[in-house]
Amino acid sequence: MDHWNHEDLGESGLSPLVEALAGLDGPADEAGVWPSGLWATLEGAGVTRWALPHDVGGEECDRLTLLRRYARVAEGSMTAAFILSQHDAGVRRLAAAIDRPAAVRWLGAIAKGRAFTTVGISQLTTSRRHASQAVRAEEVASGRFRVDGLIPWVTAASRADVLVAGAATLDGRQILFALPTDRPGVTVKPSFALAALQSSCTAEVACDGVEVIEDDILVGPVPDVMANPSAAGTGGLETSALALGQGLAALRALEAAGRDDLLEPVEALRDSWERLRDDLMATAEGSPGAPTSAMIRGQANAQVLRLTQAYLTARKGSGFLREEPAQRWARQALFFLVWSCPSPVARAAIRDLAGLCST
Repeated sequence: MDHWNHEDLGESGLSPLVEALAGLDGPADEAGVWPSGLWATLEGAGVTRWALPHDVGGEECDRLTLLRRYARVAEGSMTAAFILSQHDAGVRRLAAAIDRPAAVRWLGAIAKGRAFTTVGISQLTTSRRHASQAVRAEEVASGRFRVDGLIPWVTAASRADVLVAGAATLDGRQILFALPTDRPGVTVKPSFALAALQSSCTAEVACDGVEVIEDDILVGPVPDVMANPSAAGTGGLETSALALGQGLAALRALEAAGRDDLLEPVEALRDSWERLRDDLMATAEGSPGAPTSAMIRGQANAQVLRLTQAYLTARKGSGFLREEPAQRWARQALFFLVWSCPSPVARAAIRDLAGLCST
């Protein structure tokens, strides 16, 4: 098994990038606006090519490599890692539909640095799936749709040139499509005031009579577009990898503190982190007896909360200052409780907080 080693997450060549991102994450968090410095750093290091296909000049990294690299980026900056994960989710979905005209057009533009993509698909999975404001697509002619509704959680919405978005048709099927943000009827709302990761510029995108033509369609109409192999999955392990990386940043800070009175708990936290690291890899590899993706997500959520709060506690009052990474990491770790968190994982977390054994 291609384990990450004891010292890092198996991508030691990224250490200068991680260090640069760590120096930029605090100022980006304070500013709360689009983190141009963080994104420029990722672009300069070639990070935005990781998920792009070879045919357009990308690295087309396999999933295991991407998981390790995402974790390392998160170790440096959760803000950067979050934005990158949503950008790459859009890239992967376009790449999975490479036979479609929109995918060819947008992947070429993204590869040349002329376009930025992100995803708007939570309404198909966890957010407003059945609400009155859900995104609906009415077929007005063969292969042509009128799309209306609110896409609820779109990261880097104001930055994006194209969204990989989803909508439900009136007969209950779904479509996945490439939506240019300058198309008539598309309105990017002001960014949400978030408890953390404000610089991700996450916002709602409103669709009012937006025309989606056949060339825009990536997948569908089909009964459950996210279950279609060409939809490129929902990325559960990718989110867990971000939690693993941010947890490692807090763990290393704890170890660097050199507190003799904390040797035993820090060692236990290290052992727990290493077990999760190995379990995540085994799950990604499809190893027999490996935990499910949902199990990994639950463990990753719990662990990143423990590690960041342990470091905040160890820092005492100093850690609560705005310029300190301890409070920032603790706030950012709350993200994992609410972002694309499957209902069974959320219920298990609440039962754990209530002191009840999960069944």
